[in-house]
Amino acid sequence: MSIHWNRNSIGVEQGGHLVQTSTPLRLTRRERRALFWLGDVAMCALAGVAALWLWTFTRKEPLLTVLGENGHLIALMALAWLVLAWAFDLHSSYAGARMATLWPRLLAIAGVLLIAYLVYFFVVGQRNALIRLPLVYFLVLVTLLEGAWHGLLLSLHARGTFRQKTLVVGAGWAGQTIARLLRQHAPAEFDVVGFIDDDPAKRGISIEGIPVLGNRTELVQVARNVGCDTIVYAITHSLDGDMFQTLLECRVAGLSVVRMATLYEIFTGRVPVEHVRNEWMLPDATEAGQDALFYQLFVRLLDWSFGLLGILCLALVGLPIALLIKLDSPGPVFFRQTRSGLGGVPFQLIKFRSMVADAEAESGARWAAEGDPRITRVGRILRRMRLDELPQVLNILHGDMHLIGPRPERPEFIAQLEKQIPFYRARLAVKPGLTGWAQVKYRYGNSVEDARVKLEYDLHYIKHRSITLDLYILLQTVGVMLALKGT
Repeated sequence: MSIHWNRNSIGVEQGGHLVQTSTPLRLTRRERRALFWLGDVAMCALAGVAALWLWTFTRKEPLLTVLGENGHLIALMALAWLVLAWAFDLHSSYAGARMATLWPRLLAIAGVLLIAYLVYFFVVGQRNALIRLPLVYFLVLVTLLEGAWHGLLLSLHARGTFRQKTLVVGAGWAGQTIARLLRQHAPAEFDVVGFIDDDPAKRGISIEGIPVLGNRTELVQVARNVGCDTIVYAITHSLDGDMFQTLLECRVAGLSVVRMATLYEIFTGRVPVEHVRNEWMLPDATEAGQDALFYQLFVRLLDWSFGLLGILCLALVGLPIALLIKLDSPGPVFFRQTRSGLGGVPFQLIKFRSMVADAEAESGARWAAEGDPRITRVGRILRRMRLDELPQVLNILHGDMHLIGPRPERPEFIAQLEKQIPFYRARLAVKPGLTGWAQVKYRYGNSVEDARVKLEYDLHYIKHRSITLDLYILLQTVGVMLALKGT
């Protein structure tokens, strides 16, 4: 008897005949995400049509007539809902069954849409041209339908419908890190069934609660025995010829093979600086988003547009903020501090003062901490709303910063951190920004460990800069400001 095996079926040759035994088909992560979005579009369309249908009972008109007259307005509401679902990171809940985060996000999206409509209705809208009752119907229906749709998908995840059986090659530091990540953050998508490691001392023992099932020469056979779908390669040193040949056999057998660093980035949005080799910093520059002409034009347009808008906002709210700062504590209104820009070139960062004057006169340079006594009462409010950063529009217009990028760090901290964290100076490869990927994904940092995590986010941004990612960060920043999550 011989076995002919691929990802979708196992063929067992018996008596000269090939007998096929099927295994469950697995959706890729991209296919699952596409399915989620298609469902969102369908739910929005259904909610829109149902809202107008309910309205026909009040208007006493046929549905087709109401659709013809108001369909474009409902379509605009549905589009706004989908954009906000993207901005509120609605689909991140699929990393695990987190029903507790689903409804607050849906209600937040509905609330933002309602507030935006009311502002338009009372401030700039032509009241007779706007529909009101259908909007209420739409928001109620789309919230319920989206809740049901996402709840169904989360339920399927919880039952393991989309789960991929996974073997991790390498039971060392990198292997344990990715196994822990998948078990904590993606248990509904990946079932880590075992390690593969060449160390004889590890054979037959459990690490992180996961058994070591064999060595590299047994990888394909072990994968067959456990019904594996995915191989995660988690060895940080160079890939030798024998290991490459083994992984190639896995690909020929129909298995998905992925590097640990790639999977780590997918689930965290961070580059694992402790587990990557130096060549990660050398992507194909001809395909990199930051080198594309349209991207460069987009960044300049975004910087200048926001800079001019920021100057207008500064003119409107600057005087009241300045008065509050002066009344709250003695000292200057503005705070200037040396930061490192592109390539480490220093520049003077400008902010509204949020701490007592000469806060570091005795202690020297140190991170701000949560509940820091140096922060003034007004400063605490400004930080939560991120308004203390508003004067940095002057840095943007001057060319020291972009609107979006890694936050500019102080030279003293860079000198300290680059000795402790791999690749720390790599964040100086692009201009710093007023907001960034680390700012919307992680809390305010006040330790070396926080700096390492934020660096992982920054390096992910540097590697994947694009118009889409920048717009996403911009929308997420608005959400952070509205939720008063600044520090």
